[in-house]
Amino acid sequence: MSRREGAARLLRFVLGALVIVSGCTASVGTESRDGARSADATDRALADLVLVQQGSMAVILTAPHGGRAEIPNVELRRAQDGTPGPWGGVHTGADLSTDVLASGIAAELRKLTGRDPYLVVAKFGRKYIDANRPPELGLEDPRARPYYDYYHRSIRRFVNEVRAKYPAGLLIDVHGQGKDPDVIMRGTINGRTVQRLMQRGGVDAVTGPRGVFGQLEANGFKVFPRNDVPPRGTSEDAGYKGGYTVFTYGSHNRDGIDAVQMEFGNRYRQKALLDKSARDAAHAIAAFYEAYLRP
Repeated sequence: MSRREGAARLLRFVLGALVIVSGCTASVGTESRDGARSADATDRALADLVLVQQGSMAVILTAPHGGRAEIPNVELRRAQDGTPGPWGGVHTGADLSTDVLASGIAAELRKLTGRDPYLVVAKFGRKYIDANRPPELGLEDPRARPYYDYYHRSIRRFVNEVRAKYPAGLLIDVHGQGKDPDVIMRGTINGRTVQRLMQRGGVDAVTGPRGVFGQLEANGFKVFPRNDVPPRGTSEDAGYKGGYTVFTYGSHNRDGIDAVQMEFGNRYRQKALLDKSARDAAHAIAAFYEAYLRP
């Protein structure tokens, strides 16, 4: 082989290698773009079914049971409604209008304080996911798990942020109950989930005149237990004393904050009274915030 032929063959080899490398790079780039588009689509699907609002004050509002939306390609839970079991058993019906109530309270707090509470609201129906249960009880179809995880991941992120930015905070888990339509049921697992609040401000921080449930009463709500009954022992209604959310994020946990469950009776969630309930609850929370949380 002549020197000229050898040089030509080497040139052809180099050019061929460059074509192959270029093709591989284009393929990797296409796969990367496709992967990013797929991730974006997944994030949008999750965000469509879980309302997440960044906050600027040390209050987190959550509402796991007000949603009514279907989850595409996810099977309904098959467990029968009313089946007894841990964490209150199986329930697939919505706490009607609690999603609207939580969002309304958030909007009213903004008007009153100039600040936004953190907000996490499930839009998906409870017949698909019960976000106030551990995952092994709250869902059945594995395809529902990303929505469940997104809901709780958002809460955890906000709890961690409140812990990092503020001296103290309060998570309020908004629910609805029909046992007593004229009452808000107090849920602190009999004081367990508000340990730090009571260490800091005593029982009055929960039930006193400026306490969170004291202020609910001052703003026209009837509360149970009455505010002369301290949160300890077995004072709270066993069915409404606090569920998985306040248990998971409450201040009895090293990585938690103070947390209360508010079970709004049916009357407070009637369409004609819903706006008033949101305003009155926001006034109560704002007064509590000024007394016990404002930095």
